[in-house]
Amino acid sequence: MKTNPSRDQLTKSLDRRIKHLMIRVLEKFEDRFPDVDDTRDGQVFKSDLRNAFNDAIRAQRDELRDYDVDYRPLKVTDDNVLAMTQTFMQTVQKIDFDPKPSIRFYAGTQHRRVLEALRNELGAGVVTTDDDGLVLEIVGLLDIVRSVLPIMDRYRLHANISPRYDEWRGQVVKLYRS
Repeated sequence: MKTNPSRDQLTKSLDRRIKHLMIRVLEKFEDRFPDVDDTRDGQVFKSDLRNAFNDAIRAQRDELRDYDVDYRPLKVTDDNVLAMTQTFMQTVQKIDFDPKPSIRFYAGTQHRRVLEALRNELGAGVVTTDDDGLVLEIVGLLDIVRSVLPIMDRYRLHANISPRYDEWRGQVVKLYRS
């Protein structure tokens, strides 16, 4: 079965929420009936409640398998900042900035969907294969200025990428203005 980062992330999130709800319900029940563990009926009820929540988790997993969840490499954080998802950051092996201008994102062949999702999100570029895997390459001044810079300017860059990006951005903007 092919893995889908969005579906996996959604499944984990829903599992956490259902388990959190189960714990809260059990805590409230134990607060309301402190001697629940002292009776057979109380123990059976708690066991049945756990089984009901676990059934809900299994049902939502089965239901999610029926849907194709699109992977989104970018997300908007709570403080309204555009950021790349952790799955995307783990997928990309390297980013090259070329002042011609072009930008290349490298990833393993198993991550084609992630690079295709980024290409769709940016609205530019081509995904190709090289010796080490896949490359999303965006070439051309207008595509870079219209698609890449607005998004890259808005998202939090990793400390080792930020200085390289700032230098490359300066070269691209200088070229665009001339």
